[in-house]
Amino acid sequence: MSRTSFAVPSPFALLAAVAIVLAGVLAGSMIQGCSSGGGPFRGLSPSRAPEEMRGIWVTRWDYRSAVDVERAIDVAAEAGFTDIFWQVRGQADAYYRSTLEPWGEELFRDKPNATDPGFDPLAVAVRRAHQQGVRLHAWINVYPLWKGTGQPKDPRHPFIRRPQWRLIDQTGQPQPQTDHYVVANPTDPAVQAHIAAVCRDIVSRYAIDGLHLDYVRFVGDSLPEGKIYPADPASITRFYKATGHRTLSTPADRRAHEGWVRDEITRLVERISSESRRIRPRIELSAAVWRDPDLARETQLQDAARWLKQGTLDRVLPMIYTDDNAVFVRDLNAWLEVAGKKPVTPGIGAYKHQPTQTLEQIRLSEPGAGYCLFAFATIFESVNPFEPKDQASIALRTARRLAIEAVQGAVGTE
Repeated sequence: MSRTSFAVPSPFALLAAVAIVLAGVLAGSMIQGCSSGGGPFRGLSPSRAPEEMRGIWVTRWDYRSAVDVERAIDVAAEAGFTDIFWQVRGQADAYYRSTLEPWGEELFRDKPNATDPGFDPLAVAVRRAHQQGVRLHAWINVYPLWKGTGQPKDPRHPFIRRPQWRLIDQTGQPQPQTDHYVVANPTDPAVQAHIAAVCRDIVSRYAIDGLHLDYVRFVGDSLPEGKIYPADPASITRFYKATGHRTLSTPADRRAHEGWVRDEITRLVERISSESRRIRPRIELSAAVWRDPDLARETQLQDAARWLKQGTLDRVLPMIYTDDNAVFVRDLNAWLEVAGKKPVTPGIGAYKHQPTQTLEQIRLSEPGAGYCLFAFATIFESVNPFEPKDQASIALRTARRLAIEAVQGAVGTE
């Protein structure tokens, strides 16, 4: 997941907009959305099934205490959300009790000298979600190891303990540390085994309803130009053995190398799917995927359409984060065309919108299997340090929340 900034209007304008939005939603009247296309908002179709997903992503920055966890679950349930995608792994760390990876540092933002948060966030989240009648999906970032130019505080962190897991280019240099994620080598069998073990651990110990994979792709758009990854000797040896190629010098070689990386990512997804279902047969396997299936496959080496078709995944959530409704419809339709009968639940970037455009994209998502909003802290108040706490920002979040509560309360009851 990623996001950009959004200009915040005055709180007075937002409160006026909320009144208009709520009046239109509750009365079923037409409201002109403040969008760049797509026509007026008419409310949700009466035929929309009440059991369709109304999801929301809750990030690892949104909680630090058991009270934070319970409050997040409670307000999401009260707002009419049916599914919560609860982040439990950000960058090879754990927001649950784990013997495989260290605690996530965000849990200690208020107590930097602590080594244990004193509670198990995922256990609290699962229990509270089920008390509220909400499905909870454990959301993991698959390949990220670390972000930024510093180092993890915990020496047990894989970024420190397993430097050989990093991407190495053809000159022997590791992927540079920037404001993007440094990621693990997706072709390394040890990396695959570790990530699969993390997933098994979560699925076997927590009564989660779903396992949700994010950053299950090759982050080529954030890698230095002209570099080939992975190109360390061990990876190249595996590439040669798998493909029969003997160099990386030609365009055909590099295309084959990309195809090999794509297949290795698929191999891990298949392993996670198989092992998770063996432990918990009714679990739902889903992934946050690139906004367009062709772009996903070619630029992110994420063959998610294949994962759907062969039954490896039960659902995809394409991240169609845009303020252009025409682009939203185009990308959703592209996914629907390749998904067959498998559920496609579009991810809506509520952080980019005025409330009326979020409602418009909820309506435009009707051909899909519900929708999922990114993200919790742009709709509800939370401890997330990246969300501003000024009056105008609070008013915008209030406007989004009230509008979404009104429309979700009407789902299946019109």
